[in-house]
Amino acid sequence: MESEGKESAIGVEEYKLELDEIVRKKQWKRLLTAAFVLDILSRESSYGNKIEREIYKRTNNVYRPNPNELYPVLRYMENKGYVESHWDAPDKRSKRIYSITDKGVEASEYARVKVLEWCVRLRAFAGAMEAEFDK
Repeated sequence: MESEGKESAIGVEEYKLELDEIVRKKQWKRLLTAAFVLDILSRESSYGNKIEREIYKRTNNVYRPNPNELYPVLRYMENKGYVESHWDAPDKRSKRIYSITDKGVEASEYARVKVLEWCVRLRAFAGAMEAEFDK
């Protein structure tokens, strides 16, 4: 039982370091996409095109990650252990179904917090730009 707590604590630190690295590199679209992926998969397993449509719907048709944005994020998240995937028909390449892992569940709230922190900065930036160009 004690070792489970240690593993969880190690995992928590690991996902914070990994997500903070995305923040440091100012890869905001990547962070936003990852946060949406984790939230979507926390509700049900899904495949790429469905995830893309759900993100578009949740952003009031403002942000639709194209395959060159979404699939690298999904691969990154799978390599880091946030999600896992399998083909729905293993004998042929059909839909790749993604599911959230325990690490992904733990990271989901932290990703949301980082996106919300970014939104505060973005609102401040947008306000400054409006003031500047509204002169």
